This record gives sequence, structure tokens and C-alpha cells, in this order.
Amino acid sequence: MRLEMASFPLKDVRIGGQTTYHNGTLEINKEELRRLVLEDKRVLSADLDVAFPGEQTRIMTVRDIVEPRIKVSGPGCVFPGIMGPVETVGEGRTHRLSGCTVIASAEYRPTILGGTAAQVSGFVDMWGPGSLVTPFGSTINIVLILKLVDGVTELDAHSAIQLAEFKVAHELAKTTTDRASENVEVFELSAADPSLPRVVYILGARTAWHEPHSLTAYYGLPIRESLPTLIHPNEFLDGAVTTDTRRGNGNWIATWGWMNQPVVLGLLREHGKSLNFLGVILQRTRFETEFGKQVSAVCASQMAKLLGANGAVITRTGASGNNFIDAMLTVKACERKGVKTVLLTPEWGGKDGAEMPLVFYVPEANAMVSTGSQDREVKVGAPTKVIGAANHSLNILSGNQPVSPWSSVTLGNCAEITGVLDWWGGMRHTRKEY
Repeated sequence: MRLEMASFPLKDVRIGGQTTYHNGTLEINKEELRRLVLEDKRVLSADLDVAFPGEQTRIMTVRDIVEPRIKVSGPGCVFPGIMGPVETVGEGRTHRLSGCTVIASAEYRPTILGGTAAQVSGFVDMWGPGSLVTPFGSTINIVLILKLVDGVTELDAHSAIQLAEFKVAHELAKTTTDRASENVEVFELSAADPSLPRVVYILGARTAWHEPHSLTAYYGLPIRESLPTLIHPNEFLDGAVTTDTRRGNGNWIATWGWMNQPVVLGLLREHGKSLNFLGVILQRTRFETEFGKQVSAVCASQMAKLLGANGAVITRTGASGNNFIDAMLTVKACERKGVKTVLLTPEWGGKDGAEMPLVFYVPEANAMVSTGSQDREVKVGAPTKVIGAANHSLNILSGNQPVSPWSSVTLGNCAEITGVLDWWGGMRHTRKEY
């Protein structure tokens, strides 16, 4: 599978009379896009706004974020199973508008009011300390503001938000279909020097059986009781893996994150140079029983062994000690089969970093990389502009007390900021030696 990814950098976005792209400037016909979104009768109202890096703007009620991409050749479409038939993607040519996102900011009346299955949203600051801890503080963000009709189920809410943001992203990317780009990157798992180390990526995705959506979907199908699945890395680049759009705060991965998965991209770019990349094992984590965790770990490790892997990179998603056990047991199972592992994970550790950083540990986990703290505080300033749906209050997770979105506040748990937790090491945090 050979995929050409053509990038069209975005420098400016303007609201105008037509939707076009030219020399780094995207013009948007807002009314056309609104009408497209409102074709879905689950959407009561829709609007668009734009937020630029450096502006003192806060984007509220963030549900999900995507990057505008479109398939111009090859089988399938971007977001297969959702925007088109289920057909294996990851080859041909795909265009992307780089440096920008579509942010879905949506309000609806939930039917689940509490617990881990309830909807949550986040916010993004375009300036100040809050903008430095998320990748979305430095992108041009086209904000799709939605209000859904009353009476939608949780799954309907997810589907309506997702379909709306994907439609807009598709229309924006479509402006590049007849244009050439000087920035084209080719991704292919071609034959490599057999002397190079053979590396597989085991990507743990936190799920739960009791939630309306399992948080992660493959070709539009939420993964629940599935065992590990082998995926070609190019499939991620065409949007084959998506997320639950009801869960937009920093604990969860936005669809943009799956499309720009940093470990997948890093291993693809090193394929044939320093390593032989064998593919991605997508592993459902957070099994509810120890038996389930053991079966999943053994299955993932056996798949890695059958692929002939010398080494495995292992990551996880979701701020859950339950899910962390699955990752550690997978490390143990791989090491016992002779597959050397490196585990990438955020750590706990408390506000000053002096507490226990891991909630579970196995002796085989002797090579780990920290991607940052889950417990850090962030002080965000007062914006001069607030955009997004239901922007009347900001929920602070540590205490669940409503705070005005116009205020300056210290976040005791920075997970309110969308994209803040670096599950995969894509934020390039620096370190200090003591």
C-alpha cells in the first residue's frame, strides 16, 4: 500500500462568497456550509467562526477536532464507513489542509447525567499558557458551532456531531482537488534491509462496554469486546480510526489525533532507514476482568511474535489505572516471548512530581518513556473573546464548580483543555536534569 499525502499549508481564513483555496488562503462561504450541516434534522442550528493563534480567544464546548482531508485517488474515502462505503483505505493520494482544523463545538441535552459514560467537553485557548499545552493553540481553527434538537439519544448526538464536522472538513479539503502541491510525502511499507530491527506498534485504545460509544471506532464500528487487530499504518492517515465526539476534553483523543498519530508517523518515516516497521496492532484496553486483560495481552504479544517482531512500541489512551494494567500486562507478555518493548505513557506523580508515578508495574517494564504529567496545574488568563456553543460556564473537574469562561482561573486538573494530555509523545516536551 502506497499513499501519497499532499499538504496545502493554510496561512489565512476569510469568510466570503465562495469556498476556495488559493496560495495559502482559504475563503469560506459560511451559508453554504451551514445549509449542508442543517440537512441533518438532528441539528437545530449551525454557525461558523474562526480562531487564530495569538488572539485572546477561548473556544468553548469542544467535542471533537478533525483535519480537512480528501481522497483524490485510490480506493475508498477519508473516514470510510462514515462518509462512504467500508473499503480498505491507505493507498492512492490524499490531500490535506495543514495548519488548520475543524473544531466541533456542540450543545445538546444529555440523557446520561453522570458517571464515566456521560458526555464531557473541553476548551481551547488561542493565547497564553493554555495555548502552549495543546497542539490546537497553534493551528487556525474553523469552529463549527452546533445545537442539536431535544430528544436525541447519546449515540444520535455523537453521530450528528461527527457527520457535521466531517462534512465541513470534506468541503474545505475539496478546494484542493485540482491543485498541485510541492509538499508531498509518500508512506509505504516497502521491502527493507533484513538486518534492520523489526518493530511493531501496539496501540492500546481505552474502551468500555457500558458506554454508549466505546470511545474508539474502526471504519465507523466502535470496538468493544474485540481482540487485538492488525492495521496498516496508512489507514490512520485516511481516517479509518475515529473517536466518540461526545467526549471532547483532554482525557480523550480527538479524531485529529488519530489522523496525525505521532508514533505511526514517526515509525513510517523511519521505515527502511533505522528499522523495519511491521504495522500497528490496535488493542482494545480496559477489560473489566483480569482474565480479559490476560487474554488481550497474550493475543497482542502472540501477534507481534508471529509478525517476527524484535521490538514493540506500546502506548495507551485514557486516564485510567484499570486501562494501565492492560498495557503493563502486554509489556510482560511481549518480553516473555522475546519481543523487547518500550512503553510510552504519561505519569501521575502529583503536583510536584514526588508521588508514585505509576499505579501498576511489572519487572519486565524496564524501558519506559514519560510523555508528561497528568497532575500538573495550568493557570489560564481571561479572554477578550469567547466562541462556541453553550459558552456560559466552564466546568472545573477538580470540584466540578462552574466558572465563567471569561475569567482567569487555575486548573487543578488540566484535563479541561482539549488535547492537553500527551498520550503518544507528540507534544515534544523537554526535560530537566536535577
